[in-house]
Amino acid sequence: MNKKEFSQFIAQKRQAAGYTQKQLAEQLYVDHSTVSKWERGISYPDITLISKICSLLSISEHEFLTACDDTQARREKKEARRWRGLKMGFQLFFAAGYLCALIPCFICNLAVDHTLSWFWIVLAALLLGACVTNLPFLLAKRCKPPFLFTSLAVAAATFLLLAVCAWQTGGNWLLTIAYPVAGLCFGGYFAILALCRYLPANWWLKIGLSLLVLAAVLLAGMVWGNPGTGSWQDYFNLADWSNTGILANKITFWALLAAGAVGTVIGLIRLLYQKITAR
Repeated sequence: MNKKEFSQFIAQKRQAAGYTQKQLAEQLYVDHSTVSKWERGISYPDITLISKICSLLSISEHEFLTACDDTQARREKKEARRWRGLKMGFQLFFAAGYLCALIPCFICNLAVDHTLSWFWIVLAALLLGACVTNLPFLLAKRCKPPFLFTSLAVAAATFLLLAVCAWQTGGNWLLTIAYPVAGLCFGGYFAILALCRYLPANWWLKIGLSLLVLAAVLLAGMVWGNPGTGSWQDYFNLADWSNTGILANKITFWALLAAGAVGTVIGLIRLLYQKITAR
C-alpha cells in the first residue's frame, strides 16, 4: 500500500466523516500527532486500530487496506438495504390491509347479527392470504427450505377455511367433496414439488412427470368434484366431444397428458443416453 495514497485517503475520509485530527485521535485514544503522521504519510495505523478506524470513518477494511473506495461493495450494500426496505414495506402493507379488513368486519358482524358468524370466514380467508404474502418472509431465516413450510401452512389454512365455511353454511359437502378434492390437489402439488426437488434426473423428465401428475389430478378432481358432468371414461373417449360440460377440461387433460408424455419420453431418452455415454 502506497503511503501517499493511504495518507490522502485517510485525510479525505476523516474530513468526510466530520472529524478533526484531534477529535479522531480522541476517539481512537491516540495522540493527535499520531493521526497527523498517518495523513502526512510518515507511518501507518497500528493493526489493532483498523476495525475502530473503519467504523468511525464508515469504510470497509478492504477499502482501508487498498486506500480506495470499493464502489461495487457499496453499491451491493445499498441495493441490499433497499431490498430489505422493500420487503419490510411489502409485509407492512399487507399486514395493515388485513387489519383494516378484519376490524370493520368484526364490528359489522357484531352490530348487525349481534354475534360472530361470517366474521370467522373472513378471519380464515385473511389467514390464508397472510400465509402467501407474509409468512414466506418470516420463515426465510428460520426454516429451511422456507418454501416447503410455507406450502404446508397454505394447505393447513385452506383446510381450515373450508371447515369454517362448512360450519357457517351447513351441508355435508366438506367431507364428501371439499376435503377430498383439496387433499387431491395439494397431494399432486407436493408430489410435483418432491419430483422437482429430489428426483435425480434431467429437467425434461421432471417436467414430463409433473405434467402427468397434473393430468391425473385434473381427471380425479373433476370426476370426484363434479359427479354429474361425466365419468372418467368420458375423458378418454376421443370419439366423443359432444359433452360440453367437460369439453374444456377434456381439452386441458389431453394437452397435459400429451405434453407430459413427450417430456417424459425425451427425459428418458436423455437419461439413457447419459448412462450409455458414461460407460
